[in-house]
Amino acid sequence: MKKKLFIIGAGSVGGHIAYNITEYSDEFVIAGFFDDDLQKVGTSQFGVKILGTVDEVLKLKDAHIVIGISFPKIKQKIIKLLSSNSTLKFPTLVHSRAWISNGVSLGKGSIIYPGTAINYGSNIDDFVCINMNCSLGHHTKVGRYVSLAPGVNTGGYTTVEDGVEIGIGTSTLQKVCIGRESIIGGQTMVIEDITAGATAVGVPAKTISTSLAAVFNNSEK
Repeated sequence: MKKKLFIIGAGSVGGHIAYNITEYSDEFVIAGFFDDDLQKVGTSQFGVKILGTVDEVLKLKDAHIVIGISFPKIKQKIIKLLSSNSTLKFPTLVHSRAWISNGVSLGKGSIIYPGTAINYGSNIDDFVCINMNCSLGHHTKVGRYVSLAPGVNTGGYTTVEDGVEIGIGTSTLQKVCIGRESIIGGQTMVIEDITAGATAVGVPAKTISTSLAAVFNNSEK
């Protein structure tokens, strides 16, 4: 008998999982959405009913949950809310057409889309969303809550710290570090380290703004 899987977030990521769960796992059946958009609650999206708001997930026991949201700050907020319910389980979903090398570490609650390739020695932390056709070089480190848009390519030994968003088609040279809570615009070429909280765009990447809060948080690690 298949296990029930509940999706938080009835948007694009949640819809992808709802429509394609059989290509990710034969272990689960989608049992419902939870979403904080009150206009959606009680309706059906992607053929699945929205059962309630996110705080109602706290009423579940031993339930399997996937965070169908790509935005790092929202994911972090949700996980903080749900942390008071220690019975919840967060499986990592890897599409059947993704390639994960031996010697890769995958944390809990992550989503690995089709066409993605992750080379050996890489470490993917918790609640990461890696969209279609990404290629992660050997020994890439990806922190918690990170979101990679389609077509991101990392050189070997790239480090992507917690809470980073990387836009579509971005690439990195080997050994660069993208600091926590940074935003990297689409089609950017990162050739040197990006400081925490920065927004960077272009070829090569240029920082156009910096979040002082992220810089402070980084110094406190």
